[in-house]
Amino acid sequence: MKPPPAGPLDGAARARPGGWLPNPLTTCPEDAIAEAHILLRHFYPGHYGTLRCLAARYRSHVFTVDTPPRLVFKRHAAEGAYLGEVLAYQLLEHAEVLPRLVAFDDESRTLLVPYIRGTVDLSHGSMFDELVRVVARVHTAPAFWHDDVAGTAAQWRMDVMLDGPPPEWVPQPDDWRWLLRLVQDAHGEAHVPIGNLDLKAEHVRRRIDGRLVIVDGETLRPDLTGIPDLVTLAFMAADVSGYKPRRIRDVYVQETRALGADWTDSSLVAALNAFAVATGLKSLHGAAD
Repeated sequence: MKPPPAGPLDGAARARPGGWLPNPLTTCPEDAIAEAHILLRHFYPGHYGTLRCLAARYRSHVFTVDTPPRLVFKRHAAEGAYLGEVLAYQLLEHAEVLPRLVAFDDESRTLLVPYIRGTVDLSHGSMFDELVRVVARVHTAPAFWHDDVAGTAAQWRMDVMLDGPPPEWVPQPDDWRWLLRLVQDAHGEAHVPIGNLDLKAEHVRRRIDGRLVIVDGETLRPDLTGIPDLVTLAFMAADVSGYKPRRIRDVYVQETRALGADWTDSSLVAALNAFAVATGLKSLHGAAD
């Protein structure tokens, strides 16, 4: 029997070397709450409230604030991870695909966002289509940035990335460059290839105004392209009865073209295959079939 994949991006994930994080956070939920109370009281006195620990990992802590929950309070161990998440909320503010960033503090590497209660049942194809459209809005968001936002992210433009060296973790740099060219053809040389969302069913929520949002922006990067998100969506689609990964491409191409991109089904298949070869991905989960 073939063993199940370790995750949607099995093989393409970059392993962390031992000791990569010099000051890891506690993994004891009680200790995490005690430390979070101190940070919340000191840095966000206007938002102080009771805390419930959702996750206590060595990289990050996540809590809800108040009962019933009103806010999510998050703490990072690594400055880069903290800055990356804050940047994600700022870059996608006008796309309204993530919760708004209520407050953040560089010294404590913490941030606050609203708690969104409305869970979504992704087992229905129409709901999954809606999620694909949200992902498409993330990937096309740079086309609608104000000049100051575009300037902040200019170092990750397609033309800049194609002129620079490929990432060190990419085993097949020629295929990586082919992927970037396909993305540039679809979005333009000024495009910033935002992607790598932490897509999970529990991270998809519906706001009170009806808009679908993704409640965790921690993993989003402005240099990995949106292709890994399509692979993850195909992996998730296995839990949706009768939903074929090909449907993801159909909805994605339609939505991105409506938002100004120039993807076709054939160019998207080529990009998916280029990503798989370039990164060592073990399976596309039917995304390119």
